[in-house]
This record gives sequence, structure tokens and C-alpha cells, in this order.
Amino acid sequence: MFDTIDGIYNHIGQAMFDALPNKWDTATLMLLMDKVNVSVTMSQKYLDKNDSKNYKYFTVNKRNGLAYESKVSDAFYALFNIMKKDKDDVPWNKVRVEITSEGYFSIDFKYDEDFAWYKSLDIHSQEYEDLDIDDINKIKSWDGLP
Repeated sequence: MFDTIDGIYNHIGQAMFDALPNKWDTATLMLLMDKVNVSVTMSQKYLDKNDSKNYKYFTVNKRNGLAYESKVSDAFYALFNIMKKDKDDVPWNKVRVEITSEGYFSIDFKYDEDFAWYKSLDIHSQEYEDLDIDDINKIKSWDGLP
């Protein structure tokens, strides 16, 4: 289903557009690749035309308030696998997509060492237990730790 990068970008952008209300200005989707081909975490937010300061939230997996399978996670898995140079390559673990109501589309990728370290921890370990929630939230953000 997802054979080309252009097709994947189109699918993601269209899924975002379809999930947004009628009046919006800018929308952002950030994805964390928790475990390749198994688990991702997505956060999605937008600014509406009347309020350019306070983000509101949306999800690509709802249409008109009802659950909907957008296949956006599958699209990102496919994109990840297309971008791999070899079977052991990890081209990115964070991605951010931004669209505007005027049709602008941008996508940024990054490999965050701190996020990779965090995802490698055993959740039952003392090291994991000792993590501060503020540090975890920074690691999970686009900017990561300073």
C-alpha cells in the first residue's frame, strides 16, 4: 500500500487534513518511533484561524468524533523501512510533519540519541525508576535534552 515516499507523504498529509476542523491555520504531527514496526507515539495539534497562540489537539484516528483507522502509523513504518540503508540502519526515531491550510507541507526527521537510550532501558530497572519525569518529557519532545 505504501510503496513510494511521495505516496506516503500524500497519505500522511491527507489524513491530517481530513481529521482537522473546517477552520484551522497550521497543524503539526510529531511521531516517536518507540519500537520499529510495533509501536509509535503520536501527538497532534493545530492552531485555528481565530487563535494563533493556543494549540488545540486532534487525532488522525478520529473522523467526526468517531474512531477511524487512518493507517498513518503503517505509513510511518513503511517510510522508516524505505529510508533504511541496510537492515541494521536506524535513519530516524523522531519525525515532525507540519501542514498549513494554504497547502504547505514540511517533514523533518531526526535521530535523537537520548530518546534511543531511553527506549533501550528496561522498564523494571533502577535506572528507569530513577528518571525524573521532567527529563522524560524533554527526551520525548522534539528538541530533546539540552
